[in-house]
Amino acid sequence: MEHLEGKYQHERSENFDEFLKAIGVPLIPRKLMLTSKPDVEVVRDGDRWTIRMLTLIKTIEYAFTPGEVVKSETMGGLAENVFSVEGSCIRQTQKSANYTTEIVREFSQEGLAMTLTHVESGTVCHRYFKRI
Repeated sequence: MEHLEGKYQHERSENFDEFLKAIGVPLIPRKLMLTSKPDVEVVRDGDRWTIRMLTLIKTIEYAFTPGEVVKSETMGGLAENVFSVEGSCIRQTQKSANYTTEIVREFSQEGLAMTLTHVESGTVCHRYFKRI
């Protein structure tokens, strides 16, 4: 599974503003997030994985073993995350008091494609990153 590990640089996003609206991100933070070009880093140490999304404003980090519940802070408060690793994909389900999102990270030799779905509304966003 080494092909999942690496560093990735943001290239483009599709429908990101609508996704951020769906999960309840206020206007000013949403506008800042829309201008951000994050880097993603994926590291594996045995059964333990770490995904970092690095921006100028904030670094979001998830450290997990597949199947375990990992708590994190979101715009909507505290959320519980569960990850699975399936072939060339890392799947994440994030549940907060206000919403549920499903995130699929698909890895290839060229890069990373993320699909983010706001479950309640069905709003889907795609984000693309090239391997660096």
